[in-house]
Amino acid sequence: MGFGHLYVNADRDRVVEAIVRHLGEKGFLQFPMTPELHPKRMKETHEGLMRLYWISPRQGKWTGIFEFRYYANDERERWGYADEHLGVALSKAAGEVWRLEVLDGAGFWLYAHYVDGAEQEGKAYQDTPADRTTDRTHPRYELNHIIEREGFLNVGIGYEHIPGAPVAKIESVAQSAEGIEGLEGFVHLAFDKAARSPGPAPV
Repeated sequence: MGFGHLYVNADRDRVVEAIVRHLGEKGFLQFPMTPELHPKRMKETHEGLMRLYWISPRQGKWTGIFEFRYYANDERERWGYADEHLGVALSKAAGEVWRLEVLDGAGFWLYAHYVDGAEQEGKAYQDTPADRTTDRTHPRYELNHIIEREGFLNVGIGYEHIPGAPVAKIESVAQSAEGIEGLEGFVHLAFDKAARSPGPAPV
């Protein structure tokens, strides 16, 4: 399984405000999610119609953004689980941003560091099972070192794992509060494309 996160050097409320503004410019309206409206199956909604997030409280420097991972992939503009365009926009509106992407089964990761609307540094890496090692000086551990240095929390937790009143359980994905740092301070955000009734897209 893989994951993708954005971490923003800003207070949670400023991050939320910037997300609302950015998606509003793309024609999305924020709306109050309910378990009845929430997707309950993988690929039940398309990211061009609905966008779903959990936003952590600021922990140390960083506010974490955990986006729904299971949008339908047809006609998908972006690659991966974290929204590069949102990361760039947040770096202009709120504070520096790190984007992390991991596909652990494929031995792949990437990171990008955005400051003032531009990528300051970034790297992608992939290895094969034959390359894998526990030697932490090996290049495959570079992303681990960044995570440890920056103090990012809740790395590897997907949107679907995070329990909360506004959401519904996704198929067979387990939800648990165990191991989620700051869960009581998380807020849920749901956005729907303007001029469309809120709710999952038909399958």
